[in-house]
Amino acid sequence: MFCRLMLKDSSSLRLLPTSALEDYFSQIFFHNPWYDESIPSLVYKRTDGRIIGFIGVVPRRMTYHGKAIRVAVSFHFMVDPDSRSSLAGVQILKHFFSGPQDLSITDGAGEIGRKIWEGVGGTTAWAYSLFWTKILRPGQYAAGLIGNRKYFKPFAWAATPFCKIADASTAILAPNIYAPQVDISKEEELDLDVLINHAHHFAQKRSLLPVYEAESLRWLFDQLDQMNYYGALKKILVRDDNGEIIGWFIYYLKPGGTSTVIQFLSNKNSIQTTIDHLFHHARRHNSIALHGRLDPRLMQEFSDNRGYFNRNGSWLLVHSRDLNILHSIQSSEALLTGLEGEFGLLF
Repeated sequence: MFCRLMLKDSSSLRLLPTSALEDYFSQIFFHNPWYDESIPSLVYKRTDGRIIGFIGVVPRRMTYHGKAIRVAVSFHFMVDPDSRSSLAGVQILKHFFSGPQDLSITDGAGEIGRKIWEGVGGTTAWAYSLFWTKILRPGQYAAGLIGNRKYFKPFAWAATPFCKIADASTAILAPNIYAPQVDISKEEELDLDVLINHAHHFAQKRSLLPVYEAESLRWLFDQLDQMNYYGALKKILVRDDNGEIIGWFIYYLKPGGTSTVIQFLSNKNSIQTTIDHLFHHARRHNSIALHGRLDPRLMQEFSDNRGYFNRNGSWLLVHSRDLNILHSIQSSEALLTGLEGEFGLLF
């Protein structure tokens, strides 16, 4: 049996051990700026009233060839481990897909979730499921990989000073790869009004675009600011010599670790310059690497800059009854960044 997620049911979920978690569920699923009663979060109840499944849903707004469409972003999809043989997960997704939204998206799925999603009619967005990584300090990056292995931690710790010396050398011997030179006076804090007014200009004529509005964007960035697990949120705008805006990047800066890029947008003719500013900004603030979900249209540029690609992250999955919308995603005609998925909505 399905029902909408209600606040009075939250204690039944047995997933809310603290008041902070209950406040989170209330804020994200009931008080987000896109809230729509016709696209609710769902719980799955057994006949005895026990809740054994849940999918969180947050509506979003996008346009397809300029026409407004309704989007549902799902996350926190879960089923009681003792009830997985009941096919509750399959029934939840089927009910979710039957909603009034034009497009359903999740960008945090694991392998099991992907198989269930595809099994009930969903699709994997293969190109958008790739991640890129750019190593900025190869010595310290290697030491970090070694240090992740339990028995090698002492060796990694002992090698750290030598790795820092090696990284200083790479900036001198291979500056174009590890330490591109930029004019940092061309950087400034990205204002949300600028993002709203310029994002579609930098989207390079894509058919599927997010709708950015002042109220909802401020709310979203308030959520992003609170999620400091990945580091400190940075929003950097880049201008050219004439003072014109050429692009920006939004990312979590993690000194001494790998920083996570949420959104990278640039004028088509200034992609390399904006990439240089991103790499330089992260490196001069002591990040050892950068990574993020790949925008398929930037694959060549990140490859040319010694970025490497992998599939070690979460899957981006989609579902739509409109095959044209699905085609636009599979053909990389969609602007899907970290601002459009679950990233800023997690606890």
